[in-house]
Amino acid sequence: MATALIGPYDDAAADEVRLTDAVELFRKTGHDISKSTLERQSRARGVTLVKRRGANCASWSDLLEVHAAWVHSRDALP
Repeated sequence: MATALIGPYDDAAADEVRLTDAVELFRKTGHDISKSTLERQSRARGVTLVKRRGANCASWSDLLEVHAAWVHSRDALP
């Protein structure tokens, strides 16, 4: 019989990442975004942010979508 592993982050998304780490990864794309802007944009788009050891975390997949929409809106022609 298989058993599930029990850990302190059982409710964590499979691809959960700290926002500070996401900001560093996005910096490498050439489309820098500040942590506060990423938090604000995530909340505006309904992304669930959870505190883990004092740091906001979210699904990497969701953050990629938030960042892409932010870059598109920022770089769109008027």
